[in-house]
Amino acid sequence: MDGDAGTSERVVCGVVISISVIGNVLLIYLTKRCLSDDSRIAFTLIFSLAVVHLLYNLVVNVLKIIYASGVGLNLAHCKILTFTTIYATSLAIWFTLYIALLYSCKLCRIVHPPTEASSTNCQKCHLVVIFALWVVGFAVSAPVLPFTGMAENLNGNKTYQENSSVICAECKTEYRNYHMEIFYGKIFLVAIDVLPLLIMFLVSFRIAYLLWKHKKATCGGTWIGNNATEIEVLKACKVILPLIFLIIAFWISHFILRCYLKEFHSFYFVPPVLTVLSSGYSMVSPYLLMLINYTVIIKMKCFCCVKKSSVVSTSPYV
Repeated sequence: MDGDAGTSERVVCGVVISISVIGNVLLIYLTKRCLSDDSRIAFTLIFSLAVVHLLYNLVVNVLKIIYASGVGLNLAHCKILTFTTIYATSLAIWFTLYIALLYSCKLCRIVHPPTEASSTNCQKCHLVVIFALWVVGFAVSAPVLPFTGMAENLNGNKTYQENSSVICAECKTEYRNYHMEIFYGKIFLVAIDVLPLLIMFLVSFRIAYLLWKHKKATCGGTWIGNNATEIEVLKACKVILPLIFLIIAFWISHFILRCYLKEFHSFYFVPPVLTVLSSGYSMVSPYLLMLINYTVIIKMKCFCCVKKSSVVSTSPYV
């Protein structure tokens, strides 16, 4: 790859890493300070999603910068790159779906209040599921490791799965068993992303419908009123809707362009575009997730205005 393509890839990766790391570290910091019993599950999901984004950017995009700088990658780097790409991408989709389902259920209880008091002793179950998602993600991604290698170390079979960037095209995955390639490499690894995205798309319609029902009831004068918890759920659902469409749009665009990578490999702008598409959700989502909870918003304002607050507190007129 020529110098212009490598330079553009390094610049884009650097910008992506900076924006994503700042947003996700700030999200983790604010989320950790706002943990409470009532919002522990939602905050744990947001915390997990931010960690996944940091993992992807600090491993995958950093390796892209190393390769674009002409240093080159070895076999271990290729295995780490391929595994982390699959692992972090799947977890990001799963945790986003979990957040959407969680707030969809909360909104449903607001619009259609249950006749009986709902059980509040489900936190341990949610925490177990969150931990299980980390384990399952590792289990479904780990089989790709023995089949990943560098281009010159693989045999002449051209049926392989390329990584997410043309910069790292020398790291390729070849399934020596045809059935393994079809059922795991081309069906299973795609299905674990596509099926949650499809469910997420359907959940977005459910959330939009419930928001419409709530607005209609409110405008009709039949709604008793919103407490602080209901307002927070409504605000969260309005934030989740653009998150859903963002992750679906980024994933589909990246998948389509990667499928036709062989036809576009000669264009120098393809690696930066693929980097933006694969990392775009990790850049945008933390700043939107900060708007879900009013406590996080207050902490964020205090964090941004700490110097100003300290100056005001020293004034004799306070």
